Amino acid sequence: MLHKIVLCLCLAGFMSSSMAAKDVTADQKKLAQTVFELERSVAILQLSTASLGDYQSLSTKMAHVKSLEYRVNFLGNLTFLLCMSLVVFFFRLRHQQKRLAALESRLDRQEIGAVNKDD
Repeated sequence: MLHKIVLCLCLAGFMSSSMAAKDVTADQKKLAQTVFELERSVAILQLSTASLGDYQSLSTKMAHVKSLEYRVNFLGNLTFLLCMSLVVFFFRLRHQQKRLAALESRLDRQEIGAVNKDD
């Protein structure tokens, strides 16, 4: 009987600790959600109290960022085209080397054949 009571107390202790852990994580999630909503509210409030000068400076900064984006896109495309032209160049160079090697071997065979005829 004593063993059963001790076993029940141990199980109750484990159950209460696991339930307490679930409550803590639920409270943390609720707290994090509340903090997020408060930060969002502060950001909305700051935007609503911004002056015309703030909007104009934000607009010029956005235009500057857009121009930088266009430059980066152009440079990226240019780099890609240069790399592709290098690949094509190296393939053509390899093809030319093969043709030159075949021509040289054919000339060597012709010279060997001409030397054999002279003997």
